Amino acid sequence: MEGSRSPAATKIGTSVARGEFVSDAAASAAAASAPPPSAATPFTQAAWGGDIEYSREYFLMRAETILSRWRVPFAAEPARTDPLDALATFVEGRYKITPGLFAAARIDYLGFGSIASAFGTTPWDAPVTRVEAGGGYSIVRNLLLKVSYQHNSRDGGRLPAHENLVATQVVFWF
Repeated sequence: MEGSRSPAATKIGTSVARGEFVSDAAASAAAASAPPPSAATPFTQAAWGGDIEYSREYFLMRAETILSRWRVPFAAEPARTDPLDALATFVEGRYKITPGLFAAARIDYLGFGSIASAFGTTPWDAPVTRVEAGGGYSIVRNLLLKVSYQHNSRDGGRLPAHENLVATQVVFWF
């Protein structure tokens, strides 16, 4: 029956934030032990986020991006004021196959800005990419079984470069 299907809909959102992320006591202690000009550099974070959602009938798709920038003093180089940047983004989708049964997929990326040093320019942390696919089935209205597979890739650091994970979940609510 055509009337039972939901119409197409799109939602778009954005947000911006800026503020200090270190307590006054910790900032005062850092300022007392650091030579100028880092003593005057506030510990701030600025972030911008954007998201979009599209749905039509049995299909739902979402995407979100967040760009974040931190200003922190560098212990070895107190005169530096360049920020640390990070970018996180994801795209996910879900399709209802039959009543109670769905399939879903998601891809995530977390990347980091670069820092220049005597050893060259390098990201301040290792970028991570994640791909996930899974499905679920509602046995009854408040009991959901889910299974998913996740592949993680990390370019550097102490963690393994690639990881494959399988998860199952039973969700019950009242």
